[in-house]
Amino acid sequence: MARRVISVRRTVLKTVLIVGEGDTEKAFLDHLKRLYVTRGCGVAVTVRNAHGKGPENVIDAAMRHAKNGDFDIVAVLMDTDLPWTDTIRELARVHPICMVGATPCADGLLLQILGERVPEQSKHCKDAFHARLGRTPFVREAYEQDFSEPLLNQKSKTIPALGKLLALMAGQLPASD
Repeated sequence: MARRVISVRRTVLKTVLIVGEGDTEKAFLDHLKRLYVTRGCGVAVTVRNAHGKGPENVIDAAMRHAKNGDFDIVAVLMDTDLPWTDTIRELARVHPICMVGATPCADGLLLQILGERVPEQSKHCKDAFHARLGRTPFVREAYEQDFSEPLLNQKSKTIPALGKLLALMAGQLPASD
């Protein structure tokens, strides 16, 4: 008796690595991934945490993580409160790493998404965001209530950093600044 061979058609995934500067960035990126990257969508997103220490460390972490996998797109989400030096920009260009800036920090970006006033200093942003959120911002579940898909879709049209993040979640390289 002849055996039937069943072929399974697999779609080629677009692979994306996004490295967040710290715990807040990672938790928010995990929330975006849960909302926008569904099974069978053709995109595989990996989120990693650089554990702070400034823009040099975030770029270095992205380069290290990218070496361990074969990614079509590598990106970082990092604060702009510390300057992005020419060296950092050159490393990002050479390795190709898409840099997404949160001004002045991730907490400021999140306040902006919520339509709140964004303080100029990172410490004040963190205090205001933690008070507004009412819970720890270091876990994905903290974002489920206030950061809905309709809100994120709407705000992505007016907040460039959020628009870039959603493009990355779709497996697209966002336009550079």
